[in-house]
Amino acid sequence: MKGIIAVSGKAYADICLIRETIVYTEPVHADDPEAETERLNASSGITDGELSVLADSLRDGGREEQADILEFQRMLLLDDNYFGKILGIVRDEQVIAEYAVSKCSAEYREELLALDNEYLNERAADIKDIEQRLLKNLNRNGEEKKTASSMIAVAVDLTPSEVVELSHRDLKGIILEKGGLSSHCVILARSFGIPCMVGVTGATEELSHAGKVLLDAVEGRIIADPSDEEVTAYHEYVQQAAGEREALEAFKHMRTETADHRKMGVYANITSPEETAALLDNGGEGVGLLRTEMLYMERSSAPSVDAQYKVYEEIARGLEGRPLILRTLDVGGDKKIAYLGIGEEENPFLGYRAIRYCLEHEEIFRAQIEAALRASASGNVKIMLPMISTITEFRKAKTLIEDVREKLVASGVSDIPKASVGMMVETPAAALMADRFAKEADFFSIGTNDLTQYTFAADRNNEKVAHLNSCFEPALLRSVSNICKQAAKNGIEVDICGQAGEVDELIPLWVGMGVDNLSVSIPSITRVRRTISRCDYKKCKELVDEILDLSTQDEVREVLRKERGEW
Repeated sequence: MKGIIAVSGKAYADICLIRETIVYTEPVHADDPEAETERLNASSGITDGELSVLADSLRDGGREEQADILEFQRMLLLDDNYFGKILGIVRDEQVIAEYAVSKCSAEYREELLALDNEYLNERAADIKDIEQRLLKNLNRNGEEKKTASSMIAVAVDLTPSEVVELSHRDLKGIILEKGGLSSHCVILARSFGIPCMVGVTGATEELSHAGKVLLDAVEGRIIADPSDEEVTAYHEYVQQAAGEREALEAFKHMRTETADHRKMGVYANITSPEETAALLDNGGEGVGLLRTEMLYMERSSAPSVDAQYKVYEEIARGLEGRPLILRTLDVGGDKKIAYLGIGEEENPFLGYRAIRYCLEHEEIFRAQIEAALRASASGNVKIMLPMISTITEFRKAKTLIEDVREKLVASGVSDIPKASVGMMVETPAAALMADRFAKEADFFSIGTNDLTQYTFAADRNNEKVAHLNSCFEPALLRSVSNICKQAAKNGIEVDICGQAGEVDELIPLWVGMGVDNLSVSIPSITRVRRTISRCDYKKCKELVDEILDLSTQDEVREVLRKERGEW
């Protein structure tokens, strides 16, 4: 089996097959209701185990409020009005388990939403969550292995929250039938250092009867139940990879600078406080992108100001003065959060997402800003706004941020500094207006993943147009170069926080264009620093001039291949 390499590396482990959930709105007759009851009880047991492990993990991380939400869901599995009713539907209506789960869950949600009680209204989201878990576990193969041994997840697709959840176990690799090279699932896999292949047609069916799988995301192969020789070759690769990691140890805590002593910074993209220690251990010089949406995704209702403050403050303190660039809620696209009520859209990546949503829902935005500003008293916190397209949007967001700060100060909260507010440059509109935005923003961070998909009008999750989502295309490189020039003219820093920031072949271009900081996945920090140390700034500038005169990505790749080692 073959596919597209999304995160390079190799893995060998048990298969954890994760089938897509199907919500049944019409009854389907069951030939054997007793067997359906057994399936339901098995699914309930697996679901309870999952929730228990997750709740314990959250408590260990000091997230009691979130753990309590999961405990409420566990209680539903013992509730006669919920799980007992599901069993009754199977028995009385002679239907399959999936339909019973869907029917009972829909009815229970309607009942909760009809009540004049905000707390119980919010619990409707918990019903949706546990419904999805029960449906998934009714159709999982190998799930019982998930908590007992290492595994490779095989699915049609995975949501970002599912990747985070699986990463808490011993997840060694990911194989997906769908997905693009810059999907958020892949971004998270990269940040966790998990090898991943996407676009693997028929993976769930072909691997459904295999026990173990060898994921070779170096040569682009997937081998079910590999031979002894293939397993031996895998272990040799593991030894070589360990040697490479050892060679990179010397770059962990070196200053980041080019061979001719031009300083740069290597930051990390993270999702939670738990990653701070790994960031520092790998020599990260700050957080260039905190994906705050994950804090929203792992809950059934929006986190309170205090819950957010606790997370942001913990990271800020852990960084000990190093920058923490906090991206405000970037929801929408392939990052769906049911309780926010965005709904289905024909073109979600071009729709109601990120700053567009936040400016229309000030209560959500203000709560996050208040938490971020309070955390800024404990460290070097900067606020970054995603998906900015117009000056009007940016100014409105800045006004709201300053209003929140003034209210905090007026309420007696001390040590709230004036916020440093920057923006993601990830839409063509922002890139074209970079000269104007540079006069308004405190810093730029180029989101190359979205900037690429919007520049080429190519959905980043669509494997059929994956070839267009290339960071080697001259149009993208010209755009990045102009953004950097405008930032330099106006005396503001410019970072890259997308996947392109850690591509070895492109790093000389970022050096030559004058990028100040690269924010990358934690496992890539030392490798990126080593590559920067081998660059000569003057030669890199000359290389940029040559590259920007080219017309195709093939020409760009060829020049970079020839010039490698001459930077």
